Amino acid sequence: MIKKALKNSGFIFLLAAALAFVYPNLAVHLKQYIVPALILLMTFSLTDVKLRGLDIRADLSSIAVALMLNYVFLSGIILVLTILLIRDVSLFRGFVVMAAIPPAIATVPLSTLLKGDTRLALIANASIYMLSILLVPAILLLSLGTSAVAPLQILVVLLELIILPLFISRAIIRAPYYEQLKEDRNILINLGFFIVIYVVIGLNRDILLHESSTLLLVSIIAFMRTFFSGTLVHKIGRMLGVPFERNVTYTLFGSYKNLGLAATIALLLFGVRATIPSAVCIIFEVLMFTYFSALFHRSLVLHT
Repeated sequence: MIKKALKNSGFIFLLAAALAFVYPNLAVHLKQYIVPALILLMTFSLTDVKLRGLDIRADLSSIAVALMLNYVFLSGIILVLTILLIRDVSLFRGFVVMAAIPPAIATVPLSTLLKGDTRLALIANASIYMLSILLVPAILLLSLGTSAVAPLQILVVLLELIILPLFISRAIIRAPYYEQLKEDRNILINLGFFIVIYVVIGLNRDILLHESSTLLLVSIIAFMRTFFSGTLVHKIGRMLGVPFERNVTYTLFGSYKNLGLAATIALLLFGVRATIPSAVCIIFEVLMFTYFSALFHRSLVLHT
């Protein structure tokens, strides 16, 4: 029973958020562990991304669509709404970081759970994460300028939080004990997420509870870049006759960002307040899974 609960990502995410609101005192002490926790969850999450035997040319058009949905459509929504609604410098920077980072690696298991195209999710994630090494610094520097963040600082963060976990994940995949570890790796991933979510929300608890105008503006953007963006992609895909499985995966790329990575980069580069956008959006993304389950089930019934 306990092991099953520890493997339930939605339960762990909501538990971390609830504890952060009820008892936030440990957040300041656990702050120093947020980078190791992120490296842990990124490393084991990236074991899902297979680079060996990857034939990008065979699925180039589908990968391009996934890339455009995540980095043009979704990032575009985030940046446009941020420019229109946000005047707080720290929040602005936090949303820019969110726009710059790649899709959630959870798009792979979610594609499986929601009867999407898991193979597309795998190859698109692998391709986009390789490209993100260039895209993240490009978006940050173009949006914020070198006066807000130093290029060397971005490089160090990327090496630590994306490139290092990617290399470690390759070593783990080749390890003889990987198959035994694979069964329980979700527990390690959820443990990492628990620390990141608890710390990010715990550090911002007072702001989230007492700055209602700030919470409202951030929540509007969070809603638009999750429920609205995902529904729009799904509806347009159906109108264009995109196969159901592929449309499910496209919808995920049009609505999910790697918020653990976004929160950690924002914290390292710009401080605690810059993590508020990720803290709020994490809650929306957790709730979105239930919504998508109902949306896709309805579409599947109509499709069949």
